[in-house]
Amino acid sequence: MSLPSGGIKHRQKLTEWENRIRLLHEKYPRLGENSRLFAQYTLEQGLLMLGRGKLDLSGEELLKKQDALLFEKRRLIKEYNLPENIYEVWWDCRQCRDTGYVGVGIKCSCLVQEEAKNRWFISGLSPEQERQTFQNFSLEWYDEKDRYRRHIERCLAFAEDVIDGKPTENLLIYGHVGTGKTHLCSAIANYVLEAGESVIYLKVSRLLDLIREYKYSLDRDEQNLHNRFIESLYHVKLLVMDDLGTESLTDFAREQLFLLLDERLNNHLPWVISSNLEPNEIGQYYQARISDRIMGTSQVLTFTGESVRVRKKIKLSAKWE
Repeated sequence: MSLPSGGIKHRQKLTEWENRIRLLHEKYPRLGENSRLFAQYTLEQGLLMLGRGKLDLSGEELLKKQDALLFEKRRLIKEYNLPENIYEVWWDCRQCRDTGYVGVGIKCSCLVQEEAKNRWFISGLSPEQERQTFQNFSLEWYDEKDRYRRHIERCLAFAEDVIDGKPTENLLIYGHVGTGKTHLCSAIANYVLEAGESVIYLKVSRLLDLIREYKYSLDRDEQNLHNRFIESLYHVKLLVMDDLGTESLTDFAREQLFLLLDERLNNHLPWVISSNLEPNEIGQYYQARISDRIMGTSQVLTFTGESVRVRKKIKLSAKWE
């Protein structure tokens, strides 16, 4: 999603205001004449102060005429059943007038909120994942509560290191389906996003599909999109790759995964990988140059036991029996 910058949005609002006033005066000519005369008398006030007045009117007479025009304008606006603020620019944010800033280098709260929405939008997190945090990761469903508590603490420390820009090991979170890997990956992503940093979260199969779609497109605009997409994968503050091992492992997939991992390592940028594959299976499934970059740079967190989703379902069913 591309959001207009403060300057562009400010100009858009001014253009909308100009068009609205033009159409208003075309529909109600007397309002147009009223505004023209008011502007003329305002100019005359300035010229009069410089001793260059063109109208045979004193400053007091000009003020009386302007007051009369203002009174008439209010009457006409009421008579035509128009909004009282019809002549105002309809800013989305009155505080910064849609510039995004309330002082030199000081962001308005509206811009901060808009940037946050944009970060979450481009992150790839689903609405359900946006609700998955460290706070609501429940240990209720795990038998080895101390071990999973340490997992949470390690992931939180990792997220804080990412935010602070500190060197950190990558994370490989592997284990059975439904054991909470995605929730913890989402919690990391949300924590980093909340701090104002950029995150991209994609299933590996989807990531490779997008690279393929853009790379082999003959459309120039899509080629440009491909370049920007690749750059974002290479340089985003945190990349989360979900479900490693479920993709179709073609030569193209191997090459793109290698390039992506290698580029992020060269730029000292972290990633989180989740997978149903065990570490030794990753070594068997992928070429050494890929598995070495994953296993040699990552702290491994293991998720075992029954599916949390199944346990929740069983508990809910028992509740209604």
